[in-house]
Amino acid sequence: MLRLSRWVHCFERERILAFFHSLSFNIVFVPLDLGVKLRQKLIRPAPRAELVSLADEDTISILTEQGVLVHTGQDDFATFVSLRSDLLKDVTLELLYLLITDSCNMRCTYCFEESPVSPLPFHEAQMSAEVANRAVDLFARMTRRYGDPNKEKTIQFYGGEPLLNKAAITAVTAHIRDLKRSSVLPSSCRVATVTNGLLVDEEAAQFFAENEITVGLSLDGPERLNNLYRLPKDRNINAFERTTRALSLLQSSGAAIGLSITLTPAAIEHFDELLDFCLDHVGRINGISLNILNFTRNITPPPDYYERAARCQLLAFERFRARGIYEERVMRKVRAFVTQQPMFGDCGVQGNQLVISADGKIGVCQDFMKPRTYFRGNVLDDDVDPIAEGLFDGWKNRSPFFMEQCFDCAAISICGGGCPASAELKTGNRWNIDERACQHSKLTLEWLIWETYANASLIPDYRV
Repeated sequence: MLRLSRWVHCFERERILAFFHSLSFNIVFVPLDLGVKLRQKLIRPAPRAELVSLADEDTISILTEQGVLVHTGQDDFATFVSLRSDLLKDVTLELLYLLITDSCNMRCTYCFEESPVSPLPFHEAQMSAEVANRAVDLFARMTRRYGDPNKEKTIQFYGGEPLLNKAAITAVTAHIRDLKRSSVLPSSCRVATVTNGLLVDEEAAQFFAENEITVGLSLDGPERLNNLYRLPKDRNINAFERTTRALSLLQSSGAAIGLSITLTPAAIEHFDELLDFCLDHVGRINGISLNILNFTRNITPPPDYYERAARCQLLAFERFRARGIYEERVMRKVRAFVTQQPMFGDCGVQGNQLVISADGKIGVCQDFMKPRTYFRGNVLDDDVDPIAEGLFDGWKNRSPFFMEQCFDCAAISICGGGCPASAELKTGNRWNIDERACQHSKLTLEWLIWETYANASLIPDYRV
């Protein structure tokens, strides 16, 4: 007797039905009328001979080989448990966030750093060179212990606005270079920074280029869209003019640049204008990240915001792809789908990252930098091992693969669960669903399935 696997989901378009296995990514396309007959027949387990009478031997064989059909005695959930165990074991420490400063020279309307509520006044700090260097030393030790030597390591300068603390950036960059030369850090270790661009001058641009520091520049489109939400504290500064000047300087220096664009409600309403700006006016960049709003108390998105934002991301991916531009958010899910490697998490809180605050405290997530929630220990402590001390307890299993409400979602293997911090800050519980990730993942999966069908002649095993 055969039945549909628990992990199989059906998608219909025009005269085609796709059987999709959410754990293996296997897809079988059949004519819609045949697919409907098989699906109806398989409401209950059926003898193979009866299924063959509806289709043919080859079709049923392919459906069985691809895991769409399973024998009634097969334990589907055991397959799931084994997969998530393997995925959990593959979570290794590879990323360091250095929160170079708590200060920022902008007060963007949608900034999530002010979302956590603190019962006490928060006092901003600047990271010293000693703290920055000790943080990198700790990262080097911890990645040897908890990392994977075959995976790329990344050190990310973050804030606040990192360029408000150039001294720490200069000092720690030299230290990283020394550690690479002595093989304490792998020579392939990447260094990156985010910046709003207001303080990028020719010297800073050249520094980033010479030290191979990838720059993530925040720019939300043409002037009227960018300046609507991105507000300098100095009201005499035009944010768009300063940021586009920074972009030009970075391009002239030869630095690697990625644009970070927040999909504000205004950006979605005028998305064609935003796309045209990215494609025709930005110039040379290495990639673009279109970011759905994190939870913030300052903005209440309209009810259809998350669906529209996800559709904008997919439209942009298609347009950017035609120009050879990398779009990070969609590409993460495309990579999981194409490589058939499920995504356990979409951020590093499960054990992939260390976050070091400006005063040296060690945490799991930069969203909680104010007021240092979920930070413990300090890089200045001797022989500190935050992971052994339980830093990721309560976080390491925060994945759709451990969230029962997600088990039967078709997009479980490309989702990653979104942002646990956003879920906690909005709902009070990190184990609740991040609604931003749901729309994005489900719509992206459906798009990927029909993209596969459009190119199915290149991969005959996927198509009946």
